[in-house]
Amino acid sequence: MEKELSEMTLEELWELFPIFLVEHDEKWTEYYKDIEVFLQKVLNGYAVDRISHIGSTAIHGICAKNIVDVLIEIPNKTGMEEVAQAMEKNGFLRMSAGDHRISFNKGYTKKDLQIRYIMFTSDIPEIMMSCFSGII
Repeated sequence: MEKELSEMTLEELWELFPIFLVEHDEKWTEYYKDIEVFLQKVLNGYAVDRISHIGSTAIHGICAKNIVDVLIEIPNKTGMEEVAQAMEKNGFLRMSAGDHRISFNKGYTKKDLQIRYIMFTSDIPEIMMSCFSGII
């Protein structure tokens, strides 16, 4: 019996969906805008300080992994578990968690490289950050 994607380790997922560098693609900016609008709807009603396009796809003209990274900054007073439940209600699978981090995947299929995941983390005490990535 084949494992469900939600049951796979990160190493197994990386083997199934290898990541490689590609030439810059102007579509990444549009993908980010679509993701930002989606996240604004999902997180409507929650305190969100900022949503930003980060990572190599945000830098025009360089080779990058075909992954759009989005940083969502939420204040510490915002209940991370509440936000996590909102993400799950909108199709994100909770993959792992730490003290100030929850990782989600969205868009995995066994035959498709549409990969999306979100990660909450807090390296800055005042801010919980999440990183949303999608292989496009």
